[in-house]
Amino acid sequence: MTFAVPFAFALGALYALLRFLPTSRPIQSVSCVSAKFFHELPVSARVRFRTPVLLTLEIITIAGLTLAAARPQKVTIIDQPNLGRNIMLAIDVSRSMAAEDFPSSFGKTSRMEGVKTVVAEYVRSRLSDRVGLIVFGNTAYLQSPLTTDTQLVEGLVSGLQPGMAGDGTAIGDGLGLALKRLKDIKESSRAVILMTDGVNTAGQVSPLKAAAIAKELGVEVHTIGIGTGKAMLTQPGLGGLLGGPAQMADFDEATLKQVARMTGGVYFNATSLDGFKDVYREIDKLAETEQQQPQKPVVEELFAPCAIAALMALLLSATLRATYFRRVP
Repeated sequence: MTFAVPFAFALGALYALLRFLPTSRPIQSVSCVSAKFFHELPVSARVRFRTPVLLTLEIITIAGLTLAAARPQKVTIIDQPNLGRNIMLAIDVSRSMAAEDFPSSFGKTSRMEGVKTVVAEYVRSRLSDRVGLIVFGNTAYLQSPLTTDTQLVEGLVSGLQPGMAGDGTAIGDGLGLALKRLKDIKESSRAVILMTDGVNTAGQVSPLKAAAIAKELGVEVHTIGIGTGKAMLTQPGLGGLLGGPAQMADFDEATLKQVARMTGGVYFNATSLDGFKDVYREIDKLAETEQQQPQKPVVEELFAPCAIAALMALLLSATLRATYFRRVP
């Protein structure tokens, strides 16, 4: 148990001190008739219990508000899993990923939507692995470093859109950036899953040169070719209102196969959701390695019961003062 705002206790104590501190008032003597008669009259329950009941409710109100303001918390330290794999996802977000040739339960969907659906499912299943995310189009960008926060990675994947990194496809740059994030990690626990529709049209590093670097580092690169081969991709016209000329969304299967073969990885042509699941099974064969993960504190806020108790005591006190314990002049 801990308190997020401990100085609230000082404010509560100060209020209680001012509220209940006895004050000395001068006693004025007056001449009156004997009051002995009134002391002999029986005291009603209403008069007998008014002060202690209302005082108790006031103390509960002050104590409850003070505790709520101090924000009591229960902190549990959870040891992070220390065995897992290190997997970088390198996903093509070029405009060609908008080609609609990916089978789904609702017919054909875009390559991008197919990737997002399956990758999100895969990321959710990584209970002890560290997963990172690279996206590439005309150039490559790091979306997330290696992390066990799968919800973060899943959210980033769900926000991917074709063309968000430009119209080109820098496969080599995407793979190179992924390797940069893995180079200092133990060999047996790291891999890259490269997903693209397969045509390298941009970037400074060729896919085969990046594959050679991966081979030197001992990083397996599993490649996934997205789509059924060739699909028609309509370019947007002027202002996006008119359709432009159709363009073929080509698929370079030979390069992806060679990248996988050079690095000891596996190539898959993901023409359906099952194609993705095959490469995930290959990733699960990787040896796990011990990772240094910081302990994760889980904080549970406990102020609500205190605040509710104070509110109930305050309402009950106000009700009793206006009804049963009401003073009539």
